[in-house]
Amino acid sequence: MVVDILRAATVEAYLFSIGVNYIIPVSTQEEAFSLKKHHPEYILVGENYGIKIKGFDYGNSPTELLKADLKNKVVIHRSTRGTQGLVTAVNANELIFGSFVTCSAIVAYAHKKKIKKVSIVAIDEEDSLFSDYLEKSLLGQKTNTAQVKEALYNHPNVKWYFDTQKEAFPKTDIDLALQINKFNFICLVKRINNMLITSKVIV
Repeated sequence: MVVDILRAATVEAYLFSIGVNYIIPVSTQEEAFSLKKHHPEYILVGENYGIKIKGFDYGNSPTELLKADLKNKVVIHRSTRGTQGLVTAVNANELIFGSFVTCSAIVAYAHKKKIKKVSIVAIDEEDSLFSDYLEKSLLGQKTNTAQVKEALYNHPNVKWYFDTQKEAFPKTDIDLALQINKFNFICLVKRINNMLITSKVIV
């Protein structure tokens, strides 16, 4: 499992919540533009170091994307950190893009499939907060959501989201990322014809 709560994994979950058909995670913006050239109906979502890539339709912000009409669309997704983790996870038996908003669904999926071992790859330092929360949830241990939320809001890596001059990092992105257990589905990533495809799997 790859974890990137701020923001790529959270973004993919919210994209499915507004009706996106499926998502194609890619490593580079060049790959994204190449796919768009062959499929002009696809939507480009992503960033480079947090800033929306020139020529993309949307940035990597769930706040921005919740205002979009993307029902039944196919999204090409590129981020500086999160989608890179997916692309490099070539040895995973099953690959899930994990975030707080899909945590309970991930736990339910693991129990349903009787998965005995879960490897969690935290992309950034703040992702360890989710990794610890998920581990406890998988083991049936008590979790403290208030403590987790406070820890993330006070984490040094989220300072950009409290700077009103940085429009690419709205504070509401943190609020949306911390809607713990919001969705009843997981973001399952598979490699099909040498391309990564993220699908919504209801649990």
